[in-house]
Amino acid sequence: MPGDTPSDPYSLQESMSYFRAESETSRTRLVGSPEQAVENIMRYQTEIGDARFGTELKRRMKRVNAWYAVRSGDGSWLFAPSKYVGYSQNTAAAYMAETGERDGRKTERVLADWFHVVSADSRRGGELAAALQQFMEAHGHSAPKQGARICVLREVLEELDEAAETQGRIRVDPEICGGRPHVRGTRVRVSDILQLMAAGVAPAEILADYPYLEDADLRAALAWGAAASEHRIVHAA
Repeated sequence: MPGDTPSDPYSLQESMSYFRAESETSRTRLVGSPEQAVENIMRYQTEIGDARFGTELKRRMKRVNAWYAVRSGDGSWLFAPSKYVGYSQNTAAAYMAETGERDGRKTERVLADWFHVVSADSRRGGELAAALQQFMEAHGHSAPKQGARICVLREVLEELDEAAETQGRIRVDPEICGGRPHVRGTRVRVSDILQLMAAGVAPAEILADYPYLEDADLRAALAWGAAASEHRIVHAA
């Protein structure tokens, strides 16, 4: 499978030697806040594309038992492994060294203070499973490890699920609008509606331009945007 071995100019042996050397001086302190965990998730996205670290990070994705996810500013989900997310100011070098002090059981215990395991049978679980599948395929894997868990910040589930106006109207499907939240049965993204309203376009004008939308769809988009703005949103580079 492509991505199973590092490409030139770095050999696997050279890279692993570097990882071990870096880990000797890296800290193994667990994260102390959800903000630190989110920072790690963002750093993981950057390091996946790194010439030295990316290939090995991608190879190890298939081993991950627990993925942690946050929403980016465009509504897509970003993922990183528990063992990467749970250590303060983590790096690819320290993560790959896998010293005895780095333990996924420890990271999952501390992350449980802020993250919730999403039921695979729930609507939100289906959305996240589809997004993780897309993420894995983008990095050379056919699927995540069987039985892998997906965790998100507790407040994200609570706030989005409590926005009653969105029920049945706002959908997320990786096959539609690139996985961005959209009005059900259309390709009108929530962000499209919010941008029009922010520009001063009246609801009546929007409905005239998009006759297949209803006033309730506009309210649902506003409710979704309001709920999303209350939790941590990260911005992909």
